[in-house]
Amino acid sequence: MMAGGAGREGLGAGGRDPDPASTPTWALTLTPAPTPASTPSLSLASESLQPLQDLTGDGGVRKEQLRPGTGQPVPPSASVAVKYSGYLGNWNKLFCSNGNSKYPRLMKLGKDITLWGLEIGLLSMTKGEAALFVLTPEYAYGQRGCPPSIPPNTTVLFKVEVLDFIDSEECDAFFELTYALSILGLSSSSKAEQSQINASKLLLFLNLSLTYLKLERADRALKYGELALEMDQGNAKALFRCGQACLYMREYSKSRDFLARAQCIQPFNRDINNELKKLARYYKEYMEMEKEMCCQMFDPLNSYG
Repeated sequence: MMAGGAGREGLGAGGRDPDPASTPTWALTLTPAPTPASTPSLSLASESLQPLQDLTGDGGVRKEQLRPGTGQPVPPSASVAVKYSGYLGNWNKLFCSNGNSKYPRLMKLGKDITLWGLEIGLLSMTKGEAALFVLTPEYAYGQRGCPPSIPPNTTVLFKVEVLDFIDSEECDAFFELTYALSILGLSSSSKAEQSQINASKLLLFLNLSLTYLKLERADRALKYGELALEMDQGNAKALFRCGQACLYMREYSKSRDFLARAQCIQPFNRDINNELKKLARYYKEYMEMEKEMCCQMFDPLNSYG
């Protein structure tokens, strides 16, 4: 999952096979880091160490929970959205992070996340949970390490927060709904039956919109949100989904329109109101960036005045 230098997403290979001859080379370049002096302690800033949970039974992956999450643990087939930082030494030598990313992309276990110890750690976590992990070389980058940033035979540390996840197997099955959509598209002679079909189609469009949002396919999410609105123009959930999709695509005016309409229908809905606050914040940042770019464009001209 997370491979690359600070700010790069995706962690590359390493750690699945402790045999140094078969440990794969990390494909992306990392920010260089000096060799750690000794095996680090787990606590990041607290004075008293929490009891460490040994996830593997051999001390290879140890965990300290910082904040509990909710719901079921991350399944093995999941795609996860996480914030992470990897360290050498005693939490003072950062070698990779996606902490600056506003929208961490979904990464699939076993494909984008292939660091063995990190997979084990994620499988112990739930949505919203934050934790610290210590990974021994056998569960991290092996005897070879990942030169020049990770020396050979190095214990590494990770701080991880699970923002969200989606079960990829369920998602794959969900997308195989072409036949279901064709059935729902049939007309019925009975008013009651047609009403049931329409209700099922509306729910299906809303679920598809949500799923595509989680897969970061905002264009598809908007499409199914708008199909839901064709069936029910006053559906607050459909308006909310469309607003989320437009915000992701940085179409701020359209996002504001959808979200404002949703707020009129459900003025006390926390999710809608929070999304409007997020929109205002991102729009302000966008305008400040545009202003700065304009200033930079005209500065050379002013210097000749």
